[in-house]
Amino acid sequence: MTRSQVVSDDNVAMRSENVVAFRRNKRQGMTMSVVERYVRHGIPCALSSCTRCAQNQELQCRGVPLLNAQTSRILIPDVSVVSRFIELLETNLSGDLNNLVFCQTVLDALDRRNRTRTIRNVRKITADPRRSSVVFANEVFAETSLFAEGPLSRPSGESAVERDLCAVLRTANWYARHTLGCDAPKNPPPRVLILTSKDSHAEIYRAGKVKPGVEVWRLNGFVTQVCPQLQEHFNEIKDATEGADMDITDMTPLEYARQRIKAKSDNGYPDYWALGDVEDGLRAGTLIRGKIRMTRAGPAAAVAGTIQGSKQQPQGIIERNGGLPSIVVSGRMALNRACPGDTIVVRILTDSETAGDAANEEAAIGDIEGGDTAGSDEDEDSAVDQIDAGEETAANNETHRHVRGAVVYVAERKWRPFVATLQVDEAGGGSKHLAVPVDANVPKIRIHYMDTAAIADRYFVVAIDGWATDSQYPHGHFMRALGRIGDLDAEIDTILVERQIAVSQAALGFSEASLREMPVDSAANPWTPSPKEIESRRDLRDTLIFSIDPQGSQDIDDAVSMRSTSDGGFELGVHIADVTRFVAPEMATDTEAQARGTTVYLADRRFNMIPEILSEQICSLRGNRDRFAVSVVWTLDQSYNVESVWFGRTVIRSACEMYYEQAQDLLDGKTGVAGIDPAMEEVFRKSIVALAKAMRVLRERRHKNGALELASTEVKFEFHKQTKAVAEVRPKKSLEIHRVIEEAMVFANAAVAQRIHQHIPSAALLRRHRSPTRDRFEKLIKAAGTKGFSIDCSSNAALAESLRKVAQSASQSDPDLLFLAKSMATLAMQEADYFATGDCGDPAEFVHYGLALDYYTHFTSPIRRYADIVVHRQLLATLAEGDIINANTAVSQQRLPVESRQWVGDVAARLNERNRQSKLAQRESTELFQSRFIAQQTQHGQKPLVADGVIAEVRTNGLIVYVPRFGLRGPVHLRDKTTGKVQMPLSTLSGKLSDVDKIIEGCSEFTTDTDRLSIRLPINVPAFHLGNQQLTFAVFDHVKVMLRVLETRRRRAPVYLTLVSQARTATVGGAKAYRSSLPSLEKAFRVSAANPVLLGKSGISRSGETVVQSKELEKSALAEDAALDTAVGKGGTSKSKNKYAAAYKVLEKFSEMSLLETRSESQRLGGCTRATAGHST
Repeated sequence: MTRSQVVSDDNVAMRSENVVAFRRNKRQGMTMSVVERYVRHGIPCALSSCTRCAQNQELQCRGVPLLNAQTSRILIPDVSVVSRFIELLETNLSGDLNNLVFCQTVLDALDRRNRTRTIRNVRKITADPRRSSVVFANEVFAETSLFAEGPLSRPSGESAVERDLCAVLRTANWYARHTLGCDAPKNPPPRVLILTSKDSHAEIYRAGKVKPGVEVWRLNGFVTQVCPQLQEHFNEIKDATEGADMDITDMTPLEYARQRIKAKSDNGYPDYWALGDVEDGLRAGTLIRGKIRMTRAGPAAAVAGTIQGSKQQPQGIIERNGGLPSIVVSGRMALNRACPGDTIVVRILTDSETAGDAANEEAAIGDIEGGDTAGSDEDEDSAVDQIDAGEETAANNETHRHVRGAVVYVAERKWRPFVATLQVDEAGGGSKHLAVPVDANVPKIRIHYMDTAAIADRYFVVAIDGWATDSQYPHGHFMRALGRIGDLDAEIDTILVERQIAVSQAALGFSEASLREMPVDSAANPWTPSPKEIESRRDLRDTLIFSIDPQGSQDIDDAVSMRSTSDGGFELGVHIADVTRFVAPEMATDTEAQARGTTVYLADRRFNMIPEILSEQICSLRGNRDRFAVSVVWTLDQSYNVESVWFGRTVIRSACEMYYEQAQDLLDGKTGVAGIDPAMEEVFRKSIVALAKAMRVLRERRHKNGALELASTEVKFEFHKQTKAVAEVRPKKSLEIHRVIEEAMVFANAAVAQRIHQHIPSAALLRRHRSPTRDRFEKLIKAAGTKGFSIDCSSNAALAESLRKVAQSASQSDPDLLFLAKSMATLAMQEADYFATGDCGDPAEFVHYGLALDYYTHFTSPIRRYADIVVHRQLLATLAEGDIINANTAVSQQRLPVESRQWVGDVAARLNERNRQSKLAQRESTELFQSRFIAQQTQHGQKPLVADGVIAEVRTNGLIVYVPRFGLRGPVHLRDKTTGKVQMPLSTLSGKLSDVDKIIEGCSEFTTDTDRLSIRLPINVPAFHLGNQQLTFAVFDHVKVMLRVLETRRRRAPVYLTLVSQARTATVGGAKAYRSSLPSLEKAFRVSAANPVLLGKSGISRSGETVVQSKELEKSALAEDAALDTAVGKGGTSKSKNKYAAAYKVLEKFSEMSLLETRSESQRLGGCTRATAGHST
């Protein structure tokens, strides 16, 4: 409903209108909203080549994506296409769905239906510079608004859908007229295509006087003829959304509102608070806003440290700064439909509210909807959840650090496309199914899909559309299929989608526009620098420069040089590929590089940030080829103090592409190093040795200032050439040359950071590492304390000194302990991030805690990081006119807002997210190939895979164990999540691999702390035959584990570990235990795991027979028979005496056996006693 009126001020607008809409409010029911709009002139067309619209140039300077004038068409999708096929529009495999114009009319229609997710997807498309797509405000533009001619211009009885179609047509006709007058003499004006999904809509368009230059296309026909590679994807979406109410033109707003009211139920989740109440609570401090991180929580009793057993609860954590306690939201009702990453508002619960029974709330939610448990893969759910819980739930016995909360409002949803698998109903029919996300922290999603057989064994992508209060699960829709579960490419696609890197591997190819910008470098026509440009640069081709990288590297960013000067000092150079020479700000390649943010490195492949012709050829600092570089050259005195530093553009010629192992051999003094020219070997050795000496001094200076040596797990995979299967997995070996090159790069990054901050103080792109709080180090402090080490985390210098002491003591005796201590310190750190200096008022916030530097940035890897490209541009912008800046690039510098605080800040925020997702993808790729390797090693009846491990963490349901041999961390599950039953393998006591899957029945008192886990063994343990015993596992303890892969059809098969034994002395009842490896001990006492001997305070009893055991058993276990006769005293029967002697005759045969020492008093059995020298019982 609309009302309009004429406005007299033509400079502002020619007409205003009141737009009336009806909305369903969560607290007030149906409400009417009235928005006044002003119709105006001067809205730009957003076509890059148009000079008639003056605002286009301003938008382009601000970095706003515009329509690409070089393409042959402009696409205008209507409401039916955007509401139902938005996932298709998001796909950018070939670029055929670029140059989209989204009319304001379409967004208004979506907003009236609360389709906020679809609107966000539209905004995401238009924010991507690669898509060249815009939102056009046709409703308020005088030449396209339907109300420009007055309120009586519309026919009576016109429906809302018909009105919206006319608005889209009017916009298309205007674009067709307007592009005829744009200054684009090289190209004909683009065709304007209206895309619709309905024949009825196409007829309305054609009846509405389509102007020349405008064409009406059915979406199906467009896909078939223009982009046939999307036909399958289109069909999948069409089938998945059939009858699912995705097309909002199928229903009027009033019908939609009535349907929502009818579907409302009084049962289920609580409604969210009204926005006004939320704002009042935030101002008053009674409500708290934050981003929620989901975990797989253990039972409620786990918080106190002792597990009694109950159903596992979903749990969210909101971390707060300033030392404030984190807020824990436990249970589905308290979470109130919050999903991972959502920005939520919570209220703190009182003690009485936190004492509620979680099981009751779970039952309430479970009863909301029926039919969800049928065919729900419960066994597989349980197995997978056990593994996930072992990874995700940390033991925590410090309840004072947490407060409990409940979600009252979701301020911002982080619903993204989720990869899922199908949970098939037992009946196998119907169209409603549950999609199970591969991310275990995301709830199952109810979708509509008819052909379940087509996706039963495949990964597919789903989107969440909403989550009603009366629904146990959110509802969503199928987007597209990825591939068969277990197929390598499907697994890789899953990682890319989950990490929001790309919709698939195919989408990571570079656009034709980018490839057209690339210089030529072929065997027939190799690229060489022009003499003119060489003259404009500092020529360092006569300087000995070389690169040191991992073997097989193609994208070589950096090279180094080190030589002595005539005054006894040194000249140190770090030379970085000059990517900005070939990637200017206005280029399509730069747009794509900014969107990617970083090269994504996976275990067996990589996805480059810039095209390969640059990253692997022209920009890469290959050996014996002239290359452009940006160099930092220092003059150092004999003590390696900086006397001067020079920044500028250079041309270099690397003398050698060395890999780390070669350089380390030269540093170690080895001769005849493979792959090194013998004539140059001593020349390279001299330079590398001089470089290493200098870097040792510089590194030691940083360490004295508090720099940390941290650790993380990196593994190297070797693949079979033919099958591409994993042939070997091993941790990467740490070499001194790694630290030498690292220090040189840190030195260059710090120097550039100081330079750009000095000249661009409000917009320099720097990298900081904020100081962690003490509570983050609590696990490390407690764990190190068990081994006699004290950790001081009051400052980075104090922490560095503490870790140095651990290294001095444990580097030789227990290197795994040292590695884990450094790893725990690494995990305690906050993430380093990029920022614009103008966004931090205090320079003290610029500090890099881990490196102990006041200023730091990323400058040394522009081939693989976009942040380095920005920093290169900023550095070149700071150079004086006497320094060399290429003329073409100088023009680009003027057009790039490198001195804009807002622009740099926005770029920094995007890069932080892209880098984080890239690192997570790399980690998940590593886990994928570790899993595949272990599956290969353990399939088809091969020997069990057993390895040494070290306990890295204690969790509420078991342990996290680090396995150095394979460089992986995995869960050891010791407690059932549902029943709370302890699942301690018998092999931990017997030492026999065959007992690894036998469970010791009757274990109790499963107690966890941040650094240890203890279990009380039953009194009938057959391997010991003792009274109550407590088995304890502490962080840094060594264990033996069996590695296996959990086969699942739902998600990537995870690696899990089974405890085999403790590799060293255990703690049992406060005394050291020495386990016997003799399997006949049980047989000698006529016991078995199935029928154990019962052991009580009075002794061992079975079928009325008695056997004596005393405190001095160990000393007399190997006594002669004569001594045994003496040991039997008064009160014993002949039968018991004979039985006693027989038992010891059996034990005598096993002279290597060591028995457990115990502090308990000597035990009497059946009145039999035994005396020993100096002691009688």
